[in-house]
Amino acid sequence: MPAPEAPTQVEKDKLDIDPDFDFREIANRPFEDLTPNEIGMFKWSGVYHQLQTSNFMIRLRIPGGLMMARQLKRAADLVDAYGQGLLCITTRQCLQYHWVQQSDIHKIIEGMHEVGVLTKNACGDVCRNVISCSLQGVCPHEQSDTNTMVERIADDPVMRDQQRNLPRKHKISISGCGASCGQALMNCQGWYPVIRSGSDGKTEQGWALTSGGGLGGLPHMGKQIFDWVPEDLVVAVARAIVEIHNRCGNRRKRKYARLKIVVAEMGVEAFRDLVFTLLRESDAKGLERMEAAKSEIPNLKQFPFEGQPVIPQKQKGLNTVRIMIPRSEITGAQTREIADWAEAYGDGQIMLTNRQNVEIRNVPDATVDTLSAAIAAAGYRASGHEHLPDIVSCVGTTMCNLAVSDTPRAYRLLTEAFADDEALWKEVGPLRVNMNGCPNACGQHWIADIGLRGRRMRGETGSEEGFSIYVGGRLDAAGHVGELAMEVAATDTASAIRAMLSVYLQNRSERDERFGDYTRRIGGEAFGALAATVFQAEEHEPANMRNQRLQAVLHQAFQEARS
Repeated sequence: MPAPEAPTQVEKDKLDIDPDFDFREIANRPFEDLTPNEIGMFKWSGVYHQLQTSNFMIRLRIPGGLMMARQLKRAADLVDAYGQGLLCITTRQCLQYHWVQQSDIHKIIEGMHEVGVLTKNACGDVCRNVISCSLQGVCPHEQSDTNTMVERIADDPVMRDQQRNLPRKHKISISGCGASCGQALMNCQGWYPVIRSGSDGKTEQGWALTSGGGLGGLPHMGKQIFDWVPEDLVVAVARAIVEIHNRCGNRRKRKYARLKIVVAEMGVEAFRDLVFTLLRESDAKGLERMEAAKSEIPNLKQFPFEGQPVIPQKQKGLNTVRIMIPRSEITGAQTREIADWAEAYGDGQIMLTNRQNVEIRNVPDATVDTLSAAIAAAGYRASGHEHLPDIVSCVGTTMCNLAVSDTPRAYRLLTEAFADDEALWKEVGPLRVNMNGCPNACGQHWIADIGLRGRRMRGETGSEEGFSIYVGGRLDAAGHVGELAMEVAATDTASAIRAMLSVYLQNRSERDERFGDYTRRIGGEAFGALAATVFQAEEHEPANMRNQRLQAVLHQAFQEARS
């Protein structure tokens, strides 16, 4: 019998290193004494090492993205003290600190813990922050007590504290209805409520489940596993699926370690059978009440709100007021101001959205206009949500070890080109633009109408920064992974998108045919070919030529200094 393969170094670290670090002790150690293995395990406490030596990122774990004003104010105080005054909102409804010094890590972790916010499991091979639709609890379309289910999953002691050595990260989404707002199809588990009628004619609340979704370099859309799971079994099923990931995920090659690969290789029927096997192992009762999916192809509804800056809640006389945050970055002063608005005009509830924006909840009808005026006076855009001005972006080469393209710069170029052209983006209609500095898809480029992925562009004079542009991604219906349309230099990003919008407006079959529907109808390659006929590249000096010129200038200055 052949000897078992030795575990990889990552797997050894997860067995040998306690992930619950004492960051007070870490604060007193020289950075040079921290091993790469230890730093890698910091992730289980929500701590990443940045691109810049001895600078760290800290991610807060905020289930469902819901915070109270007092918690947000504490986050603001800590970022001013220890994070260069700038917070980042993530696509998974969390807050991130950057530029944190080793000696200050524990101060942020402990300071947020005092107000009930943890960093544990915000990163690492664990069950990550549970996400939800931003309007959970207040949406007029909501069919369930979504927030309670978010809390049950996020705070389950088994998934949170025991299942912490998974092959890769495990992501769970809880939605309030059968629409795509909660991004069910791009998660390992996507739960949404279903109401069915029993044989006695009475209705019963339950949950449907998709599983096997995920982005990264190998994107997959989730498959329908169950059409109905009773509420009392949801946590047990969620645990079972995490355990399948634990047992069956690839621990040799991290590229293939996500649950999406397990589901794809196993097939829906075998995967579902294994869920039942593990439920019986745990002595779960009432499994006969569960309904297997009639089809593995999901059919989620469209996002019901697109563009409205104010959304009337299901609670009569109350509203959610939305604030668009430029490139997800918000200063400590701005954070405190938003928290003050939430207390003055609402009940202190604040939601972080998966488009990296902020929503203030429970605002009475009588004060909506006053709050909206204050938001506009502070310089935030009052319109354009889910349209061209509302762009999602990762942090890019500024702080990420993996990025190859400067997404902050690309964001500025696109904003300057399109955000103030209200006539254009209203003519285009709902349009989600997401950008990512590398293939890992933190910025979720695969599921956007237009998705940009950073890359290096090779040419006769060397390589320079660029983007692959994908079109037609979606998370409603059965989902769809964006298709490659064009590859352009970073300086040509705005020109390429302008060409794409022009082609769409000239060729859509009807005025109400959306951009995504049009590009999926004709295909990414054909759409890219059409866009190429009207695309005009910007004149610019190739990066490597610029570098050679600057090098020559520096060399000349050096020679003159020596003489």
